[in-house]
Amino acid sequence: MRENKNRKILFISHDASRSGAPMVLLTLLRWLRSNSELCFEILLGRGGALEQDFRSIGHVLVFYQEPPRHRLKRIIWRIIQPFLRKVYLYRLKNYYRKQNIALIYANTIATGEILEFLSFLKCPVICHVHELEYAIGFFGSTNFEHVKNCTGQYISCSEVVKNNLICNHNIPCSKIETVYEFVRVSEIRPDRAKYQVCEEFDIPKDAPIVCMSAAYLDWRKAPDIFILLARDVHKKVSYPVHFLWVGGYPEKIQMQRLMYDIDRLRLNNFIHFLGEKTKPFDYLAVCDVFALVSREDPFPLVCLEAASLGKPIVCFDKAGGMPEFVEDDCGFIVPYLDTEAMAEKIIELIKNLELRQRLGERARKKVKERFDVEVQAPKIFSLIQRTMK
Repeated sequence: MRENKNRKILFISHDASRSGAPMVLLTLLRWLRSNSELCFEILLGRGGALEQDFRSIGHVLVFYQEPPRHRLKRIIWRIIQPFLRKVYLYRLKNYYRKQNIALIYANTIATGEILEFLSFLKCPVICHVHELEYAIGFFGSTNFEHVKNCTGQYISCSEVVKNNLICNHNIPCSKIETVYEFVRVSEIRPDRAKYQVCEEFDIPKDAPIVCMSAAYLDWRKAPDIFILLARDVHKKVSYPVHFLWVGGYPEKIQMQRLMYDIDRLRLNNFIHFLGEKTKPFDYLAVCDVFALVSREDPFPLVCLEAASLGKPIVCFDKAGGMPEFVEDDCGFIVPYLDTEAMAEKIIELIKNLELRQRLGERARKKVKERFDVEVQAPKIFSLIQRTMK
């Protein structure tokens, strides 16, 4: 172990956005900093909202340079960028050659090009896979070929992710270890009361609230399905139910498309897209039910966060790994994209306080017992140690 103290692990994150995979890595690195003597470097594909958080726990470099914002500078930058890029990669390669890197930990399959660049280090690679088939295809077959060529050990964030790697990509079961996504439960604490959130969006204090949360408003996260779910709930009840979507960076045209449907369904007063929030727990804490409407979501952190706040979860089957958490005691699993079935379960939970509290409390206990960083991070630490040996 004395020799290992002088050897480093290079942790790669495809970016530093306030989304699931970077947040899991950040939580893991903080745990390793406090509970191990591992030395590590951090390489971000791109920056983002969490970049300073990464810099607070280790030395950080960024693989892709962003162009200047000023128009004239951006034009000049594009002309000389190929030369600057070669110089930058040359310096990056020389830097890592001197760092005694013993292991590369690639967080997500979106790191394929970076792994290909780092192949000169000739060290073991662990790839932590947070993606299912649609997302893998989105990043491209060439990217994933780079991942497979470099990786000797995989971590899957759920069993459905593991099965996808085996069945669709011929990766041997012996090379994959499932370690579920995790949160630090002790840090999930809301700072605002429900009445404050209700005042912010002109919601009656006694109105039922349904939440969904995602860092993006893309096809996989399904904001369009969220709107249809709100429609189906309002068809079945005579009182207003409010729907909050926490997170996301809606582009102008994207928001226009969503509002097109919201206007015609006359739901303007009941659906609220909040955008990114630095304290999303304030909004998750006020909901009665968390509705995961994603078409594809491997094992979303937002569900663990909502569950840790005592919220029951309703999700679709065949849409990712969340049924592995919900099971039969933390909420309901309904047929894929069946918004009417989901609406019925949401209304049942809204009407039945005892059921809502019982499922929510079981969800809270399950997160603490099985999905806290103190439970899952040691599994990754053990795998890192075995791989380095």
